[in-house]
Amino acid sequence: MGESRSRVAERALMHLKAIECAHGLTITNKSEIASEISCRVADERSVLIICTSLNTWVAMNRIGESMFIPRDVLEPIIELAEIRERCA
Repeated sequence: MGESRSRVAERALMHLKAIECAHGLTITNKSEIASEISCRVADERSVLIICTSLNTWVAMNRIGESMFIPRDVLEPIIELAEIRERCA
């Protein structure tokens, strides 16, 4: 993993942990989500955009103390961030 990709993964994981703290829950697939984000975007601003969207989704869909964020939720959010990076 390159330095930039590693930094993006760390930033994504940090945001996901903040979401957990804010909502008092555990995201069971946070490592996989951070890895997917770091494979697909290079800009830390994109990480913020993705994680802000995930935070909203978690807030609207929370049930219980743990949560799995499905791929069909994550995918379109990352795709929009990829488009933003290409157009920037």
